[in-house]
Formats: sequence, C-alpha cells, structure tokens
Amino acid sequence: MVSNHYKFFFILSIGFYYLIDKTEESIRPRYMETIEESLNDTSHVLSAVVEEKIKTNPNQRYQFKSLVENLFRNPFQNVRNRTFEAKIYSLLKTNADIQMYITDANGIVIFDSERFREGLDYSKYNDVYLTLRGKYGVRSSKMFETEKEGALFIASPIRFRNEIIGVLTVIKPKIGVIPFIEEAKAKFWRISLIVASSIAIVFSILAYISFRPIIRLSQYVTSLRNKDKKPFPKLGIKELNDLGKEVDQLVMELEGKKYVESYVQTLTHEIKSPLSSILASAELIETHPKETKRLTSTIEAEAKRIQNLIDQLLELSSLEGKNSLQLEDTVFLIPLIEEVLNRFAIELERKSLQVKRIFPNIPIQIKGNQNYLRMAIENILRNSIEFSNVNDTITIKLDLHENGMMNLSFMDQGHSIPDYALTKVTEKFFSLPRPSNLRKSSGLGLSIVKEILDLHQAQLHIWNVKPKGVEVSIRFQNF
Repeated sequence: MVSNHYKFFFILSIGFYYLIDKTEESIRPRYMETIEESLNDTSHVLSAVVEEKIKTNPNQRYQFKSLVENLFRNPFQNVRNRTFEAKIYSLLKTNADIQMYITDANGIVIFDSERFREGLDYSKYNDVYLTLRGKYGVRSSKMFETEKEGALFIASPIRFRNEIIGVLTVIKPKIGVIPFIEEAKAKFWRISLIVASSIAIVFSILAYISFRPIIRLSQYVTSLRNKDKKPFPKLGIKELNDLGKEVDQLVMELEGKKYVESYVQTLTHEIKSPLSSILASAELIETHPKETKRLTSTIEAEAKRIQNLIDQLLELSSLEGKNSLQLEDTVFLIPLIEEVLNRFAIELERKSLQVKRIFPNIPIQIKGNQNYLRMAIENILRNSIEFSNVNDTITIKLDLHENGMMNLSFMDQGHSIPDYALTKVTEKFFSLPRPSNLRKSSGLGLSIVKEILDLHQAQLHIWNVKPKGVEVSIRFQNF
C-alpha cells in the first residue's frame, strides 16, 4: 500500500511538473497580450487627437503631413531627451522606447518618430494594410535585421467624415519587455520549487505518520469482511481510532451502507466548488502577483468553508442517525441564550448590532440536551447576524402561552427570504447568498437546527416580517 502511494506521488509530481512547465510557457504570450492591449488603447487615443485637430480646422486635412509633424515632432523629441528612474517591481527603467509612425490613405509614411521610415511605402504591412480596410491592424516583426526579438506594431485608423485618411501605428520594441518576462519566469519557478518542496515534505511526513496505521486499519477491515475476528489494533492516532471504531460499527450495520454512500457523494459534490476556487486561486497567484493578497484570502476562506462543511455534515449525520434523544438535562434558557450572545460579542460589535431582549422575570427551564440546544441557538443567531445590516437590532423574545406552550423567537431587520425559498431553507445544502459578500454557506445550519428541535419534540417556524427582516420561532412543549 505504501509503495502504491509513492507511485501515486511520483505520477502526481510528473503531472505537477508538466502543469508548471506549460504555465511557464504561457507567461510570455500573456505579457505580450497585455502590452498589445495597452498599445491598442494608446494608438486609438493618439489617432483621436489627430482627428480632433482636423475637426477644428477641416482645411488641415490637405496639409496632413505638416499637421502631424506639428503635433508630434516636438513631443517625441522631448521624450527622447528625457531621462528618469522608474523602478517597476525589481527592474529599473530609465527611458521611454515607444515609437510611432503615420501613413496617408495610400500607406506612405508621412511621419516617423525615428525619421528613417518617412517616404516609405508601408501599404503591404499588415498593420497598415488591414487598418486601411477597416480591420484590426497588428503585426509582430523586426525593425532591423540585427534584432533578435523585433517589435509589436499596433495600428488605428485616422478618420475624417467616416473616411479613413491615414493610419497611426504605435511600436513597442520587445527588447524592453523581455526583462520583465524573464524576471516573471524566474520568480514563477522559484515559487513553484518552494511549493513542490513543501508538498514533498508534507507528503513524506504524512506517509510516515499515517500510512502504517492506515495499513493496520485496512487489514482489520479486511478481517471483518472475512468474518475473521481479531482485536482492534492500536493505531496510535485518535482520529484513526475513532474512524476504525466507526468502520467496525458500519460493517456490523450493513443496512446503513447506502445512507453513508449518499453522504459521501453529497460531500464530494459540495466540495468541488470551493476546491476548484482554491486551485484556480493558487494558479493565479503565479501569474498575477499584484492579486496575491486577495487570492490567498480566497484560498483561506474556501478552506474554512470546506472544514465547516465537513464538521456540519458529520454533526448532521450523527443527529439523523438518532431515533430519539435522552432529554435528561435541565436547561435554563435565559442563561443559555446569554452564553451564546457572549460568544458572538465580537461579531455583534463588528456590525454595530443591538440585541433587544424580551424575557420574563421568572426562570424558564426545559428538559433537553444542553449542548444540542446551544448549537441550535448558535446557528439561528449566526444567520440573524449574517443577514442583518449594520446598526440593525436583533430581537430575542421568550414568552409563555396559556395553552402550555413556550415560544423562543429571533427577529432581525435584515434581508427578507424570497418566497420560493421559505419552504426550502431547512433542506440540506440549500443556502442563500450572504449580503456582505454574496457567498453561500454550507446550507447545513438550519438543517441541524431542525434535526435538534425534532429530537426535542419542538417546532421550527420561519417567516418574513414587515417592513423587512425574518423571524425564526421555536415552540417548545417539553418544559
């Protein structure tokens, strides 16, 4: 079994290397696409400047060459003579290397920021050829034979009264972009090696700690399947011991097999979305260093979402497996509510929420399971906080009815539940987006509440209140 896991690790390593290698190959085209997008905007801005100049004096169309000469010669001369120090990430840029030329409607260069193209026929070059025909003009080629990388040429039309009278091409030598690409590749590989090394170390530790107990557990399960009675092995890990005992019970209770399979399938389905988000964020960190903080926050949030989903699903599974519950605790509801409120003090303060308590002056007690009731109240209060607006008031009311019933209600002033969702909010995995971040929860909170209340022979009611907000009511009979 251990050798199979190492084979899996070896195959995973090859796949990881292939993924990293292909991602590294995509860095250059992604950079070039970014440069092209910026040059396209620049080209259109400059051509718009020429068009506006002609609009102010249409006669200048006939002095097109002198017009663009007057517009751009001095600015380009000025920028060529200008020096600066711009530290862009780890690289220092000291001069501007952007170029530009303009052709007339026949593709003849009438202005060149570098002067050597003026008078040449560029009508056959793609940037000019395509633009004159109303298409997107772009090409990548060498400006000189001695160049290795060449340049990117992005063109835009110059129009006068819906007629193309010229083409403005902006040029970016690739040699100015290459240092950024190489730096990005180097950083990408450094981070990839760190990640790969971390994965290898973690895998080795987990293999050492986990595989031997797992082998023992696997052998024990095999013996159960073969009806070969053996004592439960010492696994040395509490979680695996617990898991082994659950497996033992599962084998003896074959009728629960389909039930467990259903939960495994549901858990797998629900984890796919946050896991995909984690993987996507991890990949984007390498190519979008500016977004590292946001992406790592996304990874952390999605990991917590998976952990919360697993915890709640296990809790719900445990509750659904109970046909009845020994209601042996004497639960004083008011102190229990205050205890839960203290736990949520930070969340309440963060949103500046006020809690209005409407409690009777006498102690209220019921027979039940205090831990489960605390869990139910926590889930309800958490929903009230998450769907409340800043500075809202949450009202908690506890009252007795003449018919021997007792009612505990939580009312917020936040967002109402859509009509179609009122009958679904207690269903497993049904969730509405939170107003603060539009993200959904695990969809298990109210399902757990319903299971707990069913075990306490209590009723759960949820409805919208006017003008806005939701009221969740628990009606107890056993008090």
